[in-house]
Amino acid sequence: MRDDGTLRTRLHPVGSGSGALTAPRAAVRASVVALGLALAMVPTACAQPPASGDGGQAGRAVLAAGDLSPEAALAPRAGSTLGENDDEAARFGRALGKYLAGRAAQHAKDIPAAADLYADALAADPDNVLLMRRAYYYLAADGRFDEAVAVARRTVEVLPDEDFAPLLLATDAMRRNAPNESVAILDGLPPRGLNGFLQPLLAAWAHLGAGDLEAALKALDPARGLMSARRLVDLHAALLAERAGDAEQALERLDAYLEDGPPENARPLELVAMMLVRLGRLDQARDMVSEFVAAGPVPLAISSLADGLETDGAEAMPMLVNDATDGFAEALYHTGLMLGQGQGSETGIVLMRLALAVKPDFPRATLAIAETLRRMERFEAANEVLGDLDASGQPGLDYVVQLYKAENLEHLERIDEALARYDALAEGHPDQVEPLVDKGDLLRRAERYDEAATAYGAAIDRMADGDPTLWAVLYRRGIAYERAKQWDPAEADFLRALELEPDQPEVLNYLGYSWLDQGLHIERAVAMIKDAVRQRPNDGYIVDSLGWGFYLLGRYEEAVRELERAVELRPQDWTINDHLGDAYWRVDRRLEARFQWERALSLEPNEDKIEAIETKIDEGLPPAETVVREVAH
Repeated sequence: MRDDGTLRTRLHPVGSGSGALTAPRAAVRASVVALGLALAMVPTACAQPPASGDGGQAGRAVLAAGDLSPEAALAPRAGSTLGENDDEAARFGRALGKYLAGRAAQHAKDIPAAADLYADALAADPDNVLLMRRAYYYLAADGRFDEAVAVARRTVEVLPDEDFAPLLLATDAMRRNAPNESVAILDGLPPRGLNGFLQPLLAAWAHLGAGDLEAALKALDPARGLMSARRLVDLHAALLAERAGDAEQALERLDAYLEDGPPENARPLELVAMMLVRLGRLDQARDMVSEFVAAGPVPLAISSLADGLETDGAEAMPMLVNDATDGFAEALYHTGLMLGQGQGSETGIVLMRLALAVKPDFPRATLAIAETLRRMERFEAANEVLGDLDASGQPGLDYVVQLYKAENLEHLERIDEALARYDALAEGHPDQVEPLVDKGDLLRRAERYDEAATAYGAAIDRMADGDPTLWAVLYRRGIAYERAKQWDPAEADFLRALELEPDQPEVLNYLGYSWLDQGLHIERAVAMIKDAVRQRPNDGYIVDSLGWGFYLLGRYEEAVRELERAVELRPQDWTINDHLGDAYWRVDRRLEARFQWERALSLEPNEDKIEAIETKIDEGLPPAETVVREVAH
C-alpha cells in the first residue's frame, strides 16, 4: 500500500549547526551511537546513588526513585522529627504531593512544571537529597541557573561524591571569571559516566583560563580512550593551542583531527575552516567547505561561510572561540548536541543551559534547546525559547527562528497561523524553498490537495534541475495530484522523480501500488515493488504492496506469504488486514479470511470501505476470474 503519511527526506536544512537537519552522514550516526554506549550511565538528577557511603544520614537520604516508593523516598530520616506532629505531617504531605506532581511533569516532559514542583517539594523538605538532585537538575534545564547553583552547592555539601552538581558549580566559577576555582572543582571529579567525556573538556578550558596550556592539553588525555570522543578531543586541543597563541601546535592538533576526514556536521566545520584560514590555509578551508556543500543540503550558516571564504577579506575570519570561557561553552554545547539527539534529551538541554550561563550571547545553544524540545514534541515550549532569542541583525538566524515557529504552530494545529508564517517567509526569502515545501506538506496533511500541489509547484519553480532534493518535492507533488484525482500529472511527477533517483524505494512503491490500484502495468509494478522491498524489507507498507501485486497476478500462495509478513510488520493497519483476508479466501482459508476482514473492520477503515468489507464478511468474494477482469479493466 502507499505510505504518504511520513516522507523521510528533509529538504534544505537550516538548523543551528548541529547537523540534526542535514542529510544523514554515516560517520555522525556512528559517533552518536558510540557516545550513547559510552554514556550509558549518564548521571542525572535521578541517577543511582554512589555504591559506597558513610552510612549516615546523607547515605540513607540519597535514594533514587527506582529504589523505593515515593513515600519511602521522602520518609523522615533517622533523627528527624518530620511527621511527629500535625505541622510536620502536613509539611511531609506537601513535600510528597509536590514530588509526585513533579514526577508526573517529568514524565510529561514539562520541564518548567517539573522545576517548580521539585523546588516546592524541596522547600517543604529542605534536607532531602533526592529532592535536591531533582530540583537543581530541572531548575538548570529550565534556565534558572542561579537557583540551580544554590541547590547544587547544598547538594555537594551533603553528598560530596555527587557527579553532576559539580558541573554547575564549575560553570558558575567560569561565569564569575574564577578559572582556578573551576579547575579545583573539575580536577576532583571522578571520570565516570558523563564526566568521563565532559570533565576532560571542561577542565582543559578551565586550565587555559588559569593560564596553563600544558595543563590544559594534559587534562584532555583521559577522554582520548573513548572512541567517540577522540575527534572532539583533537578539535578542542587545536582550539586551545590557537587561543594560547601556539600556532605550530594548533596546526599539529588540527592535522590529527583531519586524519579521520573532514568534519561531519556544521559547527565543527565552521570552527575548523575558520582556524585553517587564520593559520594560513585558506585554500584547504575552501576545498573542505565546498565538498561539504556539494554533498547535499546544508544549513544556512555553512552557505554563508562558503560565500565568505570566496571574498577578498576571507583572511579576516571571525573568532568563534575568543577566550577560555567561550571554549568552556563550546565543550558544553558539543556534548549537549550529541546527548540531545539521542536518549539524553533533558541532559542535553541542561548542558545547553550551562553553555548559555557562561556565554549568554550564544544563539546556537538557544536554537539547539528549541530543536531538542521539538524532538520531545514540546512545541509550545520550543516557541517560548525561540521567543527569547534575539535574531535582530542576523537575517539567516531570523529565518531559521521564523521557520521553526511556523513548524511548531503546525504541530500545535494552529494551521492558519502556520500558513501565514510560511507565506511571509516564502515572500521574504525568494531563494529558499523550505517554507513552500513545509506549506505543501501542511496542506497535504489537511487533505487540501489542490492547494498542496500548487505550493509544491512554487517550490519546484525555485529549484535547479541538479538540486539533489528535487526528486523529493516532485514525489510530494505527485502524491498531492494523485490524492486530488489528477492522475496524469501525478504519474508524470513520479516518473520524473524516478529519472532523478531511479532506486528510490518510496517512489517505486507509491507509483507501483498506484498502478496496481488502477489495474495498470501490473507486471512492471510488481517488479518495481520487489526492488523497493529489497531495499526496505521491514517496511510493512511496501511488503503489503508486493503481496497485493501477487494477488492481482493470481499468485495467491505468494500473496499470502507476503501479506502475512506485512500484517506482522503493521498489525494495526486496516488495509493490510483486509488484503490478507482476500488472499486467505483465494486459498480456501475461509474462516481465517473472515477473521481478517473483521479485524480490518475493527481498525476503523475509511467510511467508503466499510460496506464492502461487511459484504465480504457476509458473502465472501466473487470468483477470482471476475476480480481479475474488473481490475484489469
